[in-house]
Amino acid sequence: MEFKPAKLDPIALLTSIITGTVLIFFSLFFLVKQIPFGWLFSLLMVAIIIISYLLSPKTYYIQGGSFVIEKAIGRKITIPLNVIEGIVQIENFNKLKPVRSMGNGGLFGYYGIYTTKDFGNVNCQLTRLKNILIIKSKKGCFAISPDKPERLIDYLKAINTDITINEPIKLERVVKMANPLILLIPDTIFTITLIIVILLYNKLPLKIATHFDIQGNPDGWSPKISFLYLSILPQVILMVTNFIVFFAMRNRYRNPQIVYLVVIIISSIQALLLYLSLDIYWYNVYNFHILPFYYVFAGFVIILVLLLIIYNRLLIEKK
Repeated sequence: MEFKPAKLDPIALLTSIITGTVLIFFSLFFLVKQIPFGWLFSLLMVAIIIISYLLSPKTYYIQGGSFVIEKAIGRKITIPLNVIEGIVQIENFNKLKPVRSMGNGGLFGYYGIYTTKDFGNVNCQLTRLKNILIIKSKKGCFAISPDKPERLIDYLKAINTDITINEPIKLERVVKMANPLILLIPDTIFTITLIIVILLYNKLPLKIATHFDIQGNPDGWSPKISFLYLSILPQVILMVTNFIVFFAMRNRYRNPQIVYLVVIIISSIQALLLYLSLDIYWYNVYNFHILPFYYVFAGFVIILVLLLIIYNRLLIEKK
């Protein structure tokens, strides 16, 4: 028995058109302008469009005693019918005040892990945000958007009379909240940056190199006052972002490790910017870099990917 997903809602449709157009424009721009490694950026832009489309939900169906969510590519999501505990019909998913933890927010659909106070972590496989169904099972919560949700509800009621329909599902609330002491990490990085920038500023020449190519050769110059705002302003933005994200997330997650990891991820970007500020000073005073650029960025990408993998595993675990 197949249940077709609803058509993309206006927001998803508009997001797909605008985002797709912008990405295609920049992919062509990088190729036409012959920017170093432009082909790589161009390929990345096209890959975002293709992968987002292929990972979006394509159909829902019941087969072999399981409810299946199938995408154009990738592993199917299979929910055995005997582990489904309840189904709740939601008029507007936005009323649950969901936070997109790891997923797509409108490009060819809404899919990935979203978090709400009422349902905890929800694996969303949606094409629209209104008139959706949330399936509560022993495997977790799943959000789907069939074109005719009532047809699916009636079918499930007929084959499994134990399923609770349209009754609010009470999940345990946050008991152990994340400790704000974790915010000492971004605060410390910002403080160190501020101290270092103030101490080193007077030692810089009046005109400094502030931009470098991939080989580390300077290709952009600015007055030394730029060292202050290029070093401090991004740190302020990231530190404030860390604080906002922390207090927005700590009431939504039963596992504080998820919140801690997000703070660490943002703080790792702060640490990279601190290093880049030191490197700008080092080059302008000693005429060479502390480390080759490609070593630094390769190391940062590896660390960031590892942190995101850990973060994703924490999200998909049942809390």
